[in-house]
Amino acid sequence: MPAELSPKGRQTREAIAQAARKLFAERGFHATTVADITSAAGKSSAAFYRYFDDKEDLLAVLAESFLHDVLENSVPGGLERALPGSPDDTEFFTSAVTGYWNMFKQNIGIMVAVDQLAAGQSRFAEVQNEFRTFGMDIVRSSVLRAQEQGFGGELDPEHIALAIALLFEQFTTVYLRSDAAALGIRTSDRDAVRTLATIWKKTLYGY
Repeated sequence: MPAELSPKGRQTREAIAQAARKLFAERGFHATTVADITSAAGKSSAAFYRYFDDKEDLLAVLAESFLHDVLENSVPGGLERALPGSPDDTEFFTSAVTGYWNMFKQNIGIMVAVDQLAAGQSRFAEVQNEFRTFGMDIVRSSVLRAQEQGFGGELDPEHIALAIALLFEQFTTVYLRSDAAALGIRTSDRDAVRTLATIWKKTLYGY
């Protein structure tokens, strides 16, 4: 791929990327072909291979771009993010979970595909672990804050961070892929956010 793209080149590359995001979400990564992507983007296969080596290379670019956006923009203030001000600070948990939920929902096709490929390819495992580490950092900080406030002294911040991060990831994936509805669970974004926020808050504060 050229180091510097012309405005037209950037437009073509972005059109392909946008088409892939949509199709991965609707059909899944494995059921989407390069021909599907180029057709949806209104571009030729030659244009696709000018910018990407193959479908997996495109997914990796999308995943790495998504991760960059998460790390740069998802939490105002970065590492100086706000933490629960008190055991009654429900707004912190609701706001943090809402941001996570919306971010995941907008990129569900990418997240599911990365999870599917991470088991066998280190490139995707690294992206997945960076995303998980981001979530774990937030949870760990919230555990430490609760402990400063006199709550959750028996909690291991590292283990709780991993457990909640993975719970969020799996719950969100199943919920957003409509698997929960297939299990007879009535679903709505509002209920999902409330459920995750409640689990997180009660783990730290006990109520």
